[in-house]
Amino acid sequence: MKAISLLFLLALSRPAQAAPVRQIAVRVYSLHKISSVTVEPANGGLLAGGRSIGGRRQVSARGASVALEGVSKTAPSKTLRFSGTVWLSGKGLPRRLYRGDLEFTAEKNRLKIINTVPLETYLAGVVSGEAGDLSHPEAFKAQAVTARSYTVKHMKNHLGEGYNMCDSTHCQLYTGLGTVSARAQAASDATRGEMLLYKGEPAAAFYHSVCGGRTEDMTYVWPYEYKPYLISVRDGPPGRPHCSIAPGFKWKTKIYFTGLTRLARQAGWLVSDEVASGMRISAWGASGRAAEIEIQTQRRKARVPATEFYHGIGRRAGWQAVRSSFFILLPGKDYVLLDGVGNGHGVGMCQWGAEGMARKGFKYRQILRHYYPGTEVKLHD
Repeated sequence: MKAISLLFLLALSRPAQAAPVRQIAVRVYSLHKISSVTVEPANGGLLAGGRSIGGRRQVSARGASVALEGVSKTAPSKTLRFSGTVWLSGKGLPRRLYRGDLEFTAEKNRLKIINTVPLETYLAGVVSGEAGDLSHPEAFKAQAVTARSYTVKHMKNHLGEGYNMCDSTHCQLYTGLGTVSARAQAASDATRGEMLLYKGEPAAAFYHSVCGGRTEDMTYVWPYEYKPYLISVRDGPPGRPHCSIAPGFKWKTKIYFTGLTRLARQAGWLVSDEVASGMRISAWGASGRAAEIEIQTQRRKARVPATEFYHGIGRRAGWQAVRSSFFILLPGKDYVLLDGVGNGHGVGMCQWGAEGMARKGFKYRQILRHYYPGTEVKLHD
């Protein structure tokens, strides 16, 4: 018994092993085609390839190699790595602050820059970028848990390209750490380690800006496997949804058939000699959103999934042209008027709905249960 007691006391006296810090590799400036970037230490020196450098330096792509300019006897290499806190800038690039490790590689005179940081550091940047329009602490906490869950669930998004996530809204908006807000940092800290789980596993926690009164069943938006927590839910009372407080909740866009023809040809929905002469909604989702669009031409009806239409018009005419697929069509002589509500794809948490619920006294766990029925919020390694 004495031996057992002694072993027990020894075990208690040993320092607890800290859980490994989860790291995430993010491609920065992912939407930019860049051949050079300026690197500037934010505070003191900067380690590059094991040596300390100071001042502003230029990193350039030279074919499949990268070079650190301004340092004597530095030849191009396949990879250049920095560690520390650094400002990045360049022609046509927003100036951004990054911390952690930065890896520069090149291909055909183009730079690929990957920032590897702890998950929680990355998360504070994401919450600042994705929830910048919100104000209530509970809405920020809901966003933090959602973004953390989404990140862990989609860590393999770009693994084949050498990183986990991109920094655009294709994954999640991440503009570094220079614009992290106090509210975002507080929400990330308050929910540290918490994730949205379904049957014990991280949920695919999709989210969007404004649902327009009802979220959409995922199967009507993307051809992914059905998930019972990504279904259409009503966003508050009829006629007074939680997200109705959002700026631009309602919108209208007039699309002339000449413009529709041009955009549809560019998107590949119409061939070069086809001319759009009409448009109608040919299928609807569970929420009442358009699920399929039919474009009338002189010889056929071209059917386009509404999600593809929404993204296709957005990429070519700007994302304010068609803000969601939640609209009705009002025909004109040589145009069609889209009378719509909402902003974004409509799946999962409505960010402005979360803000509206928070202002009415709902806590972040209640908000998450509302938008992701059947899930639970728990700590998860």
